[in-house]
Amino acid sequence: SDFDEDYSSDEIDRTLLREANGALVMETALTLKRTIEARVLSAHPEWAAKGIVGEEVEAFSDFLVYTLESQTIISDWAVVVFDTSSGFVDVYRGKNYKDEAETNDDGGVGCHIGEAQAASNTLTLRYTPGHYQPLVPVTRDSARPSLKKIISALDEAGVLYVITDGGDE
Repeated sequence: SDFDEDYSSDEIDRTLLREANGALVMETALTLKRTIEARVLSAHPEWAAKGIVGEEVEAFSDFLVYTLESQTIISDWAVVVFDTSSGFVDVYRGKNYKDEAETNDDGGVGCHIGEAQAASNTLTLRYTPGHYQPLVPVTRDSARPSLKKIISALDEAGVLYVITDGGDE
């Protein structure tokens, strides 16, 4: 067919994979939005009637604070939001999030995990007014950064950020 002559099998596979990845990202984003909203509404059920939370209402990263200590997967994550309108960065760290090398109360090394695992539990989002987008590496060879690396880069660049921690401290 003409389609087969114009495109290689690899190009077709990549196009299909991009479309599938896009659909998965959208589905995952909607699931996360609903998970976060459920936690918000459990704390503030009156907000649904006031239109503060709901299907047609914009999500706010501030709502993440309701999930940091929850029994959801989000409590295992660090979420870093780069706000393009203010230039600030908000970091939300779940109570179960583990970074590369954490210490026990006695100063000894605690749960020692690798950078790859810490990076896999670190989500980076770009906020533009009315919209959140995942920030992902641009090439297959690029690795996602861990929270430790992100904070180091922010410090080095002099970027203002706030860490909201879900830990029991």
